[in-house]
Amino acid sequence: MILLALESATVEVGAAIAGDHGVLSACAARPGRRHVETLHRAVSCAAALASVTLEEVGAVAVDVGPGLFTGIRVGLAAAKGFALALGVPAIALTSLEVLSHAARCSGPVVVPVVDMRRGEVAWQLGGTTSIGGIQALAAALATLGAPALLVGDGARRHGAALVEAVAALGGPPPRLGGDELGAPPVASLADLGLRRLEEGRTVPAEGLAAEYLRAPDARINFASRPDPAPAGDAGGPFDAGFGSRVR
Repeated sequence: MILLALESATVEVGAAIAGDHGVLSACAARPGRRHVETLHRAVSCAAALASVTLEEVGAVAVDVGPGLFTGIRVGLAAAKGFALALGVPAIALTSLEVLSHAARCSGPVVVPVVDMRRGEVAWQLGGTTSIGGIQALAAALATLGAPALLVGDGARRHGAALVEAVAALGGPPPRLGGDELGAPPVASLADLGLRRLEEGRTVPAEGLAAEYLRAPDARINFASRPDPAPAGDAGGPFDAGFGSRVR
């Protein structure tokens, strides 16, 4: 069976094609905020390199986050569209799972770290997913008996601060993964997707859901106001507008 893998949850956007003999092709880029146009070009690239048409795809795997809210939504929309149009099942994988799978041969303790912005990161340690500040992750790393390998864009952005914080707590300073592990590799997403497909761990397209881990930055202002305007005070025409920060 042919599997199409879609990655756009963090800073890297890409697509891969996999089959019975493993990953056949992968195309990826780190295009800044151009997730939509990059993802669909990557799909065309991967299909052409593998000499596969989309009509041959029998399942779609997608990274559902955590990561960038816009990037996650782009990947989910594309995965649902392909799966519904082709009438095939979907496979949901998290960015933390994909990073762990990509670095599985790099050492006994691999900790994927995804940058959540606003000074927070998400990480996976001992099968548990957590979100918090740099000091919270450093405290968890300081309890380990050996240096952990940190991978993901959170490790790239906050690596130096994490090494310093863990050392200050008396723990073994972690190692930092290279740039190739600075985002979930789409080839690893495809490989892990094949395993889940063999295990029958699929969902219908309608069952795909994002793994945000927290509320988005953009919120309706009137929903978060502590003191709504009193009755009869209509206010200005844009008082109930949307928040100004969208990531």
